[in-house]
Parts: sequence; C-alpha cells; structure tokens
Amino acid sequence: MNNLRCPHCGLSHIKKNGRTHYGKQNHACLDCGRQFVAEAHRIDETTRTLVKKLLLERLSLRGICRVLEVSLTWLLQRTLA
Repeated sequence: MNNLRCPHCGLSHIKKNGRTHYGKQNHACLDCGRQFVAEAHRIDETTRTLVKKLLLERLSLRGICRVLEVSLTWLLQRTLA
C-alpha cells in the first residue's frame, strides 16, 4: 500500500474505504478504525498571505475564492476566526 500510514495512530494496517464526494480515495485504519484521505489538500502560506492582501483591497469573498481556487467555506473559516 505504498507505505501509507494512519495519521492518527501511525500504523500501516489500512484498507481502501470508498471515495469522498470530491472523488478522492478514502482509507480506513484497521487498528484504530479512523477514516482518512491520504493526500489531503493543504493551502500553502503564500496563498494565505495573498488572501489577507486581497481582503485589504476589498475584493469580494467569492472573487478571492475564484482567483485563488479555494473554497468559500475555507475562506470564511479563515476570515471569521
């Protein structure tokens, strides 16, 4: 399974467990029972900095999402937190 390890317990006893609604492969750990996506999308620090600059320029939230290819949910969590 390409040395894939559970991010929760660190063990490598995993199996495929369907797909997310975005089409990414889900995995389930056979030891702790937790479910995870192996290649979760992470938003880098340069994008986060750019979001702050675009907000200061008073660009709309949906416009920022469109340009930076991030979800509105992610952006709202970052701006309201």
